Amino acid sequence: MTAAPHACQAAFLPDPTKAGEMRQTTRAFLRRCRVPQPVAGFVVLAVSELVTNAVVHGEGEVVLRITVTVDVVRVSVTDRNPAPAVLKEAGPDGESGRGIRLVHAISDAWESSGEETWCEFRYARAAA
Repeated sequence: MTAAPHACQAAFLPDPTKAGEMRQTTRAFLRRCRVPQPVAGFVVLAVSELVTNAVVHGEGEVVLRITVTVDVVRVSVTDRNPAPAVLKEAGPDGESGRGIRLVHAISDAWESSGEETWCEFRYARAAA
């Protein structure tokens, strides 16, 4: 027996304040979907990093989509920049360049096709 997925979507113009707003929205959505900690915390962190990356490096409207199924949370962020997000090595004094590396470290899978960067978190849903 499979449960129907739950989804949340937000579209907005690039704005540095949107990362904080999307963290709050994501936290509330995951709580409503009963996604357990620490998975929910990792998802919120990934949302923050991917939204920030799209705002800083993307082009045009940013769209955040979060889908929760019985055992996977998927985060997708799209914009109109055709260049894919890449893993970088930030220097010790670098102020940026760690976001995608962080997403890579905390997620079970991630990829960037250019306009879309996504990541997934697998978990076992606690009995309701």
